[in-house]
Amino acid sequence: MKNSILPIILLLFTMSIFGQNRMYVTAESGLVVRDKPSLNSNKIFHLPNNTMTYVKEKTGINLVILDEGKEIKGEWIKIYGFDNKDTKGYVFGGFLTIEKPEIWYSGKQAYYKTYDYDNQQEGTFESNSLSEKYLNRDLQIIEPNIETLNPKDFPYFLNPQNRKIVLFENHKMNDLKPAGILNDLTQVRIDSTFYKLKFKDYTNCVWNRININGKYYYTDVDIHDFSLSKELVNLNQKVEIIGQYDGYDGAYHLGYPEYFFLIFTDNKNKVIYKTKVLEFYLNDEFAMDEDILKLNWNENIKCYEITLIGHQEKMRINWNGKKAEIKKL
Repeated sequence: MKNSILPIILLLFTMSIFGQNRMYVTAESGLVVRDKPSLNSNKIFHLPNNTMTYVKEKTGINLVILDEGKEIKGEWIKIYGFDNKDTKGYVFGGFLTIEKPEIWYSGKQAYYKTYDYDNQQEGTFESNSLSEKYLNRDLQIIEPNIETLNPKDFPYFLNPQNRKIVLFENHKMNDLKPAGILNDLTQVRIDSTFYKLKFKDYTNCVWNRININGKYYYTDVDIHDFSLSKELVNLNQKVEIIGQYDGYDGAYHLGYPEYFFLIFTDNKNKVIYKTKVLEFYLNDEFAMDEDILKLNWNENIKCYEITLIGHQEKMRINWNGKKAEIKKL
């Protein structure tokens, strides 16, 4: 009995430490991170309001500052992990709190207070973006950004998959304002990701603020955010093998990529051909790039044989420079 008590005590102690280790910025204009505990030291980062960070240590060096005529007392605190890395720096602790705000940020990810493993909801999340009540409205058509691939500015993809999806001006689930309808595959850049609700069947309510052709929209449709790029030397072309991080229990942003499709381009990234989303499932948590994909030039038929290798299946895409032939092996 004594042996079983010790691990439980250690676990509770660890959970307590991690809980106390998190603090949140309360300064409306954000909080400056410095390389030393001094106002004269170098600025190395800026934490927006409501950003979550981790406390490394309290220095005991006290400071009083004036904020809009009001004295704020605190001490210099050493923090880390404020840029999704293990970077360390010093901040004025008078603008930090252990109280979790209604919405808090970590890098480009935003979490609502309700998004918590201890506060899960019953049921399955249904994507509001596919709702017929919005599709039936007279909305503008959003022009896709897909003629030439631009992975630097638009590294991800939103794929309607032979359907229509609605993009929104906001992400308030009880007061959504539709912005337009997207009919075709487009490149996007993710500005922020909002995690709203977690359900007991492990599905998530995830919204992204995305940029298409310089305009911002919100969507709860899952983004294709995985890609492998390969040179097709014999054709002077390239291929992008694109997937969607899906994985564990259908929870988006976790695990391994699924829902693959391919985009073929010339050597200047101009799109030549796009496949549909393939009926292929990787279903392998530990697969490496070389395990997923085999690329071979077949001299006899003058085409590339692109083989996607799943846990229990393979799919072959033959590409002759103009058209793709897809078949299961």
